[in-house]
Amino acid sequence: MARFYPLFSSSSGNCSFVGDEQGGILIDAGVSCKKIADALMYNGIEPQAVRAVFVTHTHSDHIKGLRVFLKKYGCALFAQEQNIREMFDNGIIEPDVQAIPLEQGSADIGGLHITHFETSHDCPASCGFTVDFEDGKRAASCTDLGVVTDTVRSALKGCDMVLLESNYDEDMLKYGSYAYPLKQRILSDHGHLSNNDCASLLRELMEGGTRRFVLGHLSRENNRPELAKRCALGGLRGYQERLDFTLDIAAPENYTRTVIF
Repeated sequence: MARFYPLFSSSSGNCSFVGDEQGGILIDAGVSCKKIADALMYNGIEPQAVRAVFVTHTHSDHIKGLRVFLKKYGCALFAQEQNIREMFDNGIIEPDVQAIPLEQGSADIGGLHITHFETSHDCPASCGFTVDFEDGKRAASCTDLGVVTDTVRSALKGCDMVLLESNYDEDMLKYGSYAYPLKQRILSDHGHLSNNDCASLLRELMEGGTRRFVLGHLSRENNRPELAKRCALGGLRGYQERLDFTLDIAAPENYTRTVIF
């Protein structure tokens, strides 16, 4: 049975666990090692069950707890080669970490087959991940992207479950307190997905066979869960929630929500 645990998801920190009590992987480690370990154990998963950490990019809300977690639990790191070099050069990870470039190809870890796909974000390199389970199910995690490219569409199409960014409400961002340059960065093709962008892609994915959706990386300043959900349901108009699909929202700190599919 495929399981996806969106443990932390916001502009303050991101981390998901994919797998079960026997083993699995983390996608990002953007909160403290202690918080990650506590969240895992709350779900009956020992931190030692993490076989590897897969990093989407090197912004602090995705790697804040990475150095300590890798050092304490000795698991491998998978990231794009450019990001590995940056993390070594800046002392974000220890020199003896087993760091494996994603460009070497897909990884097989504990019955999971993990593949990365490139995304458009304001950093040297960024990506999302698809995870294939032994029972044939496929999940994807896709956040921190300013535009939905054909590469992204191809990666997400046909997945059974998708965690997709729904970062901001356009009016809240427009009239909010952020400085103009920051607003422009968020709105750019190297920024984040709006609720409207997310909703449009959800419909494409629904038509391609996806039935489990999780909205992630909601901005605490420029979004509200009820706004994101309302917009997403608008994009899925014509389909019935809980009958045709399920729609969850990943909380900033979520110790209890598990997506089983």
